[in-house]
Amino acid sequence: MSLAELQKIEVTAARSYPVFLGAPLEELGEYLHSQFKDVEHILIVTNQVVAELYAERLQKGLLDYRVNLLTVPAGETEKSLERLSQLTTAALRCGADRHTLVIALGGGVIGDLAGFFASVFMRGIRLIQVPTTLLAQVDSSIGGKVAVNHPAGKNIIGAFYPPRAVWTDFTTLESLPWSEVENGLAESIKHALITDSGLFEFFETQEESIKQRDPVIWREMVTRSSTVKVTIVSQDEQEQGLRALLNLGHSFGHALETAMNYRGVTHGQGVSIGLVAAAYLANAKGLMTGAEVDRIKHLLNTYGLPIEIKGQDPEVLLHLMQADKKNQGGRKILILPQGTGQAVIARDCTDAEILDAWKQVISV
Repeated sequence: MSLAELQKIEVTAARSYPVFLGAPLEELGEYLHSQFKDVEHILIVTNQVVAELYAERLQKGLLDYRVNLLTVPAGETEKSLERLSQLTTAALRCGADRHTLVIALGGGVIGDLAGFFASVFMRGIRLIQVPTTLLAQVDSSIGGKVAVNHPAGKNIIGAFYPPRAVWTDFTTLESLPWSEVENGLAESIKHALITDSGLFEFFETQEESIKQRDPVIWREMVTRSSTVKVTIVSQDEQEQGLRALLNLGHSFGHALETAMNYRGVTHGQGVSIGLVAAAYLANAKGLMTGAEVDRIKHLLNTYGLPIEIKGQDPEVLLHLMQADKKNQGGRKILILPQGTGQAVIARDCTDAEILDAWKQVISV
């Protein structure tokens, strides 16, 4: 397949970049040669599991470059300043300089960590996102948000640093355990809730095909979901308004992940529970009916996603929500669904209302 034949969506932002869909890992090198004449050195940042599966395929197309493979342990806890420092030391030992190009090969954690490293190493070097998980392909690799975590909250230390391209090879999804698929499904269902009721119905009607990993249906799912992200990011790259809608479920979910020290709940599970909490809050504020809340819960349940969590303290979770980056002047700014296919930015949610929403998703 030639570069001209590859399907792509363009992110039109301050610096536009393509999101390639169904692009073979082995052909990334050809694209790099066509775009960057001064690149000689490439750093591939990944984890050991992904490296064993896909690094060799990726490197087949990079034979004309000096390539170093840097692996980090898997897991959300690796998004830390300590790991960033270790990556910097390793990059310098490899002879990295301002002309080095970073390839983030992996899921959301690798995309965030490698992306933030690229944004700060020698004041910024070029970055290519190569997402290998459903979550990364439909969401985290697009839009240029990169970050590491802090004890006070998730993604507190970060930047807007768009990649030069997103290179999505659908075959990398074949190796995903279902728990990783669920992470991506939570984000895709979120995309449907905020702007695409037709996509929501797609998830309702294509349950069996999605569970059986029908490649045609999966391609449609990834393409439609990533198109939602591209469309919103293209209109609001720096999250001054519209892009905030993409945080539906995340204010609740991030607080839950932080409370559990990023162990025992995945990002997708946190988002799923957060979507339900946001739906309960939206129902209390008259933005959606009880039947619509039940419809959301049923869909999440259909795909094995959780709709409640055990043994958490709602007061602690409420306190952790204070670190959310959308908040202004001490007020909690939340994204709430309005039916299934639209969302709104809510600036008038009281702590009592938020606590009540938490209590409805916390079981004894």
